[in-house]
Amino acid sequence: MNQLQKIDQIEYTGHYSVFDKNGRKICDCSSIQDAMMMCSFDNTRTYRQIKIIMDQVVSIPFERLEDDRQLRPQNTLPDRQAVPFTV
Repeated sequence: MNQLQKIDQIEYTGHYSVFDKNGRKICDCSSIQDAMMMCSFDNTRTYRQIKIIMDQVVSIPFERLEDDRQLRPQNTLPDRQAVPFTV
């Protein structure tokens, strides 16, 4: 199996992105029907299918370390004794 066939096996359609006339992304849609509906609101909008290529998942063993130390208590400022100024 060549590299291109391997990529074909792990590639899947993630979602559809809708763009305005300046190329700025407006939203992401999970279905083509939603993307087409968003484009129908404004004739200058376009949508593109976004494909996600999943990398191979690797499990790495881990070692639990001792719990982090707690934060030092914070110093609090004394209550103000000033009276609010009213006009």
